[in-house]
Amino acid sequence: MALLGISYGFSSTLEGAMWPEIYGTAHLGAIRSVVVAVMVLASAMGPGITGYLIDAGVDYSLQLALMGVYSLAAAFLMWRVSRRLTRGLSRGWNLSSS
Repeated sequence: MALLGISYGFSSTLEGAMWPEIYGTAHLGAIRSVVVAVMVLASAMGPGITGYLIDAGVDYSLQLALMGVYSLAAAFLMWRVSRRLTRGLSRGWNLSSS
């Protein structure tokens, strides 16, 4: 629970600084609205999918293990993306000009 609290604290703080840094401020509202909409959709689908899988006979502990593997893979992928963005931004990439 402590790690969950730390994660939420960091994500809310970093998110506010990350989007303008990467994409600029011209379309910040549109970008944030899409991100929030996807997060709401994903959080609404999660319990339904888990319930369906339980009804289909998939053990909940297996689901949790697979969710953990998925989370680790996503964290690794985002680490790679952040390294590439950091290198690109230091080379003068301007992602907000598109």
